[in-house]
Amino acid sequence: MRNDYYVNSKDYINRWVVSYADFVTMLLALFMVMYAVLRIDNQKLTQFQNKMQQTFSSQDVANVTKHQADFNSAKVEKILNENISQSKSIKLLKSDKGLIIRVNNTMLFDEGSSTIKMDAEKTLNEISKVLTKIDNPVIIEGHTDSVPIKNLKFPSNWELSTARATNIISYLMKRGKISPKRLCAVGYGEYMPVADNTSVSGRNLNRRVDIIVLEK
Repeated sequence: MRNDYYVNSKDYINRWVVSYADFVTMLLALFMVMYAVLRIDNQKLTQFQNKMQQTFSSQDVANVTKHQADFNSAKVEKILNENISQSKSIKLLKSDKGLIIRVNNTMLFDEGSSTIKMDAEKTLNEISKVLTKIDNPVIIEGHTDSVPIKNLKFPSNWELSTARATNIISYLMKRGKISPKRLCAVGYGEYMPVADNTSVSGRNLNRRVDIIVLEK
């Protein structure tokens, strides 16, 4: 009897080991879960840090690029102002595209013609010299007034304005030695007016060639 009691008592006393083992197992599982959660958060934090670094690096690059563009624009504007004499027929303007050398068609061409006048060569030579001092791309835009034109050579103002722009490019390449890779010709006809076509003075302003020095 005493031996049975002793055995039963011993089993009862050792039951705490099972509970303790269960408790330790639960703690271990809890620690593992906490570690896993912490590791995930660290990964997310690392990703966030990398994203922020990329963002600020991009902003820095954008700021530097803008600063360089502003500097280049000011440099080009200074060169143009120092080397091109402005008059009623030649104007220097700023636009979203870049800097515009606006030349009135009356100086460059006879009415209804795309052949460059001999008197205009001096002006184009001055412009060529300026363009050789910079390496910006250049767009030559031809514009007319709204008075219709229709002949065997030019069925409309589209063809006339495009031919004028193209002839200016040819002159800049041949006489000014400007690289054709920098040049582009566009003809707008009467569809990009800067003044009212119902008046003589307005039509005079609309008949023009815009030599646009683009931002880099």
